[in-house]
Amino acid sequence: MTGGWSPTGEIAAVVQRNADERPDGPAIIDEQRTCTHAELATEVAAVARGLTGLGVGPGSRVGLLCTNRVEWVTAAYGTLAVGATLAAFPTWATSWDLDHLIAHSRCEVLLTADRVGTTDLTSVISELVPEISGTDRPGLRSATYPALRELVVIGRVPSGSRSIARSFADLGSGAADVGGSVSAAQDSALVLYTSGSTARPKAVRLAQQAAIGHAREVASRMGVRHDDRILLTVPLFWSYGGANALMVALVTGSTVVLQETFDAAGALTQIARHRCTVLYTLPSITRTLLGEPTFSREAVATLRRGMTIGPPSDVRAAEVELGVTEICNAYGSTELYGGATVTPHDRPLDRRCTGQGSALPGNRVAIIDPQTGRVQPPGELGEIVVSGYTSPGYLDQPDETAASFDPDGTFCTGDLGHLDAGGELHFAGRASEMIRTGGINVSPLEVEDFLLTHGAVEEAVVVGVADPKADQVPIAFVRTASPHDTDEATLLAFCRDRIAAYQVPRRIVLRTIALPRTTTGKPARTSLMEEAQALWKGAEG
Repeated sequence: MTGGWSPTGEIAAVVQRNADERPDGPAIIDEQRTCTHAELATEVAAVARGLTGLGVGPGSRVGLLCTNRVEWVTAAYGTLAVGATLAAFPTWATSWDLDHLIAHSRCEVLLTADRVGTTDLTSVISELVPEISGTDRPGLRSATYPALRELVVIGRVPSGSRSIARSFADLGSGAADVGGSVSAAQDSALVLYTSGSTARPKAVRLAQQAAIGHAREVASRMGVRHDDRILLTVPLFWSYGGANALMVALVTGSTVVLQETFDAAGALTQIARHRCTVLYTLPSITRTLLGEPTFSREAVATLRRGMTIGPPSDVRAAEVELGVTEICNAYGSTELYGGATVTPHDRPLDRRCTGQGSALPGNRVAIIDPQTGRVQPPGELGEIVVSGYTSPGYLDQPDETAASFDPDGTFCTGDLGHLDAGGELHFAGRASEMIRTGGINVSPLEVEDFLLTHGAVEEAVVVGVADPKADQVPIAFVRTASPHDTDEATLLAFCRDRIAAYQVPRRIVLRTIALPRTTTGKPARTSLMEEAQALWKGAEG
């Protein structure tokens, strides 16, 4: 890196290695520019020097609010390079969310984009931190957030914001050279906020060394090489993006192509323009791309490898319809760096569809009985627990950490599944989503995947509702292209002829509009459960 700085932080060292080995090769392509490996190393060093000049170092915390841009990467890598912790905030956060995130993270410096789409982020932050305006002195003294002392804008610095230290572009200019004194502290981490069963999101800490080791194993399973180009449309503040895909690009020295926010037509254009070979997708992304009027197999002809998380029908659609011929199926969570198991890319499609693969080298996956804690034999359903590449715990959330992690670091996922005789994982669903009917567990995912085998069903979500006789009963919501394609009686008969009686939904609600989903693309089961409960009470009455 420039300026005579020899970083010892794990991520910064890999950035420098890539710059030494292929300086002119593209590291990041976003919607504004192409950043080579040499340029990335230079910009990461500049951010690190600038943060050091602001007093940021081991033990410090930096907040980041930015979309998928080169600056997100340089901000993250530069922060970790000086041994600080980076808390990445979701860009769709409202002022209510940001109030919690800034307070919880106790960030000393907040790096923020000037805007996201039509939203002026600096105005939103100014409402939370009114001290930004009305003073000529540098630095902040916030009454609400006592830890926050600097605000740096990625983009245009608004007029009147006199206490903003500088713009992001100038962060490293004029800062004193830190020489070789910078080292990454052992406890520095990337913190990603993830929704869960708690009222507020969990702040998942991800360590640098583990992130790199995990990414190397994922890259091997996926078959990613230095000459690949990875299209990334999911947010970098998700583990799937920032801890999985971005790290895979880093350790392989390949190119990551960033889309600022997902847009199907734009994604197809980027694939064709930049000849992308790897795609990180999700069921909702796959469906949207296939439904885009400009979609054609010619537009995605360069795609070869990729990753998805979803039921067999979605894995098959990604390969057969979307053309990602070596798509990998995976199981993971933010606490597991975005992937605990991954199917090898060269495995036959049927095997990649029906399971999530074996544990990555360095990981151990086991299935335990939730009541007794005993390890379940192959084929028996239980809770999935993972050790190896796991989070060190949640930031400043000791109760949540103790509830989810054993003293030895094993993560208790709260998910259900089983291992087959070959050690392959088969995910069954969240424990909280399992339907207990007549003393038997019903996996909503299994019933949903079966319903999708009917030619008229385009989408399916199954939820459980309370029933005085059977504890719970399954209720299904399905989407069809036309109200005339099928009816409830036909679908119920289809189920009774082919699946176990306890799996057959008691009611099937047909719609021709998309079923509700969360911001992360998962079925909005809570709202559907409320509707289903009201429907079932009416039917019982």
